[in-house]
Order: sequence, then structure tokens, then C-alpha cells
Amino acid sequence: MDVIWPVLPSFLVGARNTLLYCIVSFPLALVLGLFLALMDGSQYIWLRNPARIFIEVVRGTPIVAQIFIVYYGLGAILASVNPAWALWINNWTAGIGTLALNYAAYEAEIYRAGFLSVDKGQAEAALSLGLTPAQDFFRIQLPQAIPLMIPPFVNDFIYLLKDSAIISVIAGTELTSVLNFYVRKNASNPMPFFLLAIILYLLMSLPVSYIAKRLERRLRAAL
Repeated sequence: MDVIWPVLPSFLVGARNTLLYCIVSFPLALVLGLFLALMDGSQYIWLRNPARIFIEVVRGTPIVAQIFIVYYGLGAILASVNPAWALWINNWTAGIGTLALNYAAYEAEIYRAGFLSVDKGQAEAALSLGLTPAQDFFRIQLPQAIPLMIPPFVNDFIYLLKDSAIISVIAGTELTSVLNFYVRKNASNPMPFFLLAIILYLLMSLPVSYIAKRLERRLRAAL
């Protein structure tokens, strides 16, 4: 404990920043993923093909390459247009943007699987009753698909908590970067710092899993 107490405030700051990265980027990923799923399911090829290409490219390339492209590549492009615009790309915006874009591709596949799980006959019946396609989607398909999508969404949020460690490569301060700093500083006795990081990650992820399970049960009961 003599080793832990002096470094605990720094680890708590890292955990707070990790949560901030995730709380901002995951809702963005959900929204972008929904748009990608709708585009991917569109009858128009000029919507469907770009969405499918984006999903496959993002899922098929390492996130570390993506964050370098956003941080260095996009930053260089903005700087070439207007040097002041380069200030828009920092470890916060690049980290949140990369996580959101990366996970949007995975959430799009979850949405697609959820929508496919709803019986097509229900959609056809809704349209035959005079509902518009938008009403059919928001009143029939989406409410039935959401309970099926919550478990994989929760899994992805927990993965996001851990994948946020990638932000350390662009000098972002989150839990893993704090851990790495103190492990290098105390290379002779790193185990207490690893244990502290594990405990903090568990304290962030377990409540999310518990709340999601309760929400899923309520939504299923309401259907």
C-alpha cells in the first residue's frame, strides 16, 4: 500500500480520462454505425457500396494505423490548408474520432444483424396497414431489434475501454499510459501498478455490464 497511495491520484486521473474518451466516442460510434447500417441496407448502390467499403476497410486494418492517419495525416492536411486548423487535431479529438470511426464499423454490423433478426413478415404487414417505411422502422423493427443488440453493444463498450489504451501512442493521458509511466519508473517492482490498473478497469466495466443486463430484461419484458 505504501507504493499505491502516492500514485493513486495519477491512476484515477487516467481512469477518468479513459471514461471520458469512451463516453464521448461510443455514442458517436452508435450513431455513425446506425447510418452505416442503413446505407449498407439501402437499395441504392451509391449508398450501399461506400458504406460496405468503409466497414470492411476499418475492420480489416489495425486501429493503431488508423489513429496515426487521423493524428498525423489529417493534421498535416489541415495544416497545409490553414495552419490554424491543425490545432483542431490533438490527442483528444484524434483519439475520440478514431475510436468512434473504428467502432462505428463494428456497431454497423451489430445493427445489421439485429434488423435481420426481425421477421420480414412484420415489416410487410406494417406497410400493408398504411405505415410509412420510416414508421415501420422506428415502431416495428427497431424496438424489437434493440434488446437483441444490447449484449453486443455492451461487449463493444467494454472492448472500447481497453482499446482506448491506443491513445497513449499519440501522447494521450489515459489509464494505460499512466500505468506504462510508473512501470518504467519502477521497473524493479511493477506488479502493484498492474494490479491497480486491473482493478480500475474492472470498476469501470462491471457496472456497465450490470446496468445493461437490467435494461435488457426490462426491454424484453416490455415487448
